[in-house]
Amino acid sequence: MMKRSLATILSILVLVVGLAPVADADTPAQIKARMAKRLGQIVALKQKGSVGENNLGYLSPRGALSGSESAMVNAENADRRSVYQIIAGKTNSSATTVGKTRAASIRSSAPGGTWVQLPDGSWKKV
Repeated sequence: MMKRSLATILSILVLVVGLAPVADADTPAQIKARMAKRLGQIVALKQKGSVGENNLGYLSPRGALSGSESAMVNAENADRRSVYQIIAGKTNSSATTVGKTRAASIRSSAPGGTWVQLPDGSWKKV
């Protein structure tokens, strides 16, 4: 009787712990809303040359950032990573491939004065 109860409790615990990340996962709408809220500040950092778009689809510091700016860049990159993972899951691809594709798109449409990293790793201001 005790073994059965312990096995049941352990099974439930494994199920709950296994589902916890799924329950905490943000929806695409939540991610989009956070990214939209930051957009103006991200654009301003790019215009100042403080951050650039790297060749993996993420923001990279190009100079010193304040603590709040660094936190914002980290949050943006975390949300981009989530978006890339969602797209990768739907397209049977990898998040890295999705990010590189997004980086190419960003490079081709970036406004003048934006730092972008080329596929070879070098940086240029467009």
